[in-house]
Amino acid sequence: MRLFRWICAFLALTLCSGAGFAREVKLTADSMQYDSASGYFTASENVKIVREGIVATARKAEGNMNGGELNLIGDVHILGVWEDEKVDIKGQILTGYLQEPRGVSFKGTVQGVWGSRQIDADDLRARGDAFSVAKLRRYADTAEGYSFSCNSIEGKLEDGAIVEFTAVGAFRFVSSPKRGTPTEIRGDKAVYSKARGSLVVNGNVTAVQNGRSLRSDALVYFPAQNRIEATGKPQLIFKLDEGSTKK
Repeated sequence: MRLFRWICAFLALTLCSGAGFAREVKLTADSMQYDSASGYFTASENVKIVREGIVATARKAEGNMNGGELNLIGDVHILGVWEDEKVDIKGQILTGYLQEPRGVSFKGTVQGVWGSRQIDADDLRARGDAFSVAKLRRYADTAEGYSFSCNSIEGKLEDGAIVEFTAVGAFRFVSSPKRGTPTEIRGDKAVYSKARGSLVVNGNVTAVQNGRSLRSDALVYFPAQNRIEATGKPQLIFKLDEGSTKK
């Protein structure tokens, strides 16, 4: 799952520090102030950061290069092409943490696309190997053939990809593999582990696959095999073939 690949890529792309920042990134604005002693700067009106085919715009920017923090504030828009993929993401406040543990947060109805990935959420945070999202209304990856949503999610990353997560509240997962049967799973809570290759869903669980509905207290879904194992008083509901028309 590559939910946060775009966050880590954007961090490496635009929010770098030291000599690399001065050489590779261009920051412009109608008005700008910079204190070389403290490292603090502000920029306002038509703020623009340009680097390697990506343009980030905002109404205001502020931060401290010595302290390693950069904030883009108001109508933040990231647009361009990175690694041959289209990037078009909008939000309200983008904060980059330039010192270890490096990371980024994006707040305020974050919506957009990065290649085959689409996201609609309120608050995204990634720092070091940890991430969290509030009000994940929809995340979809059309190339990998799945989408999901939940009230909140947190977990761990490895090279920008999710290796584990816990999702809480109104969890909904839809898998549409190129080969195999589409699957929809709903529940109160979900725990994903890349190492185990499983998604464990608990609480008021329902699953729909191949015209059959399953209700259970819990289930385990194996994405690679598109297989479901139900536990906790499972009930399978399906329609019988009515056969030929009665005369």
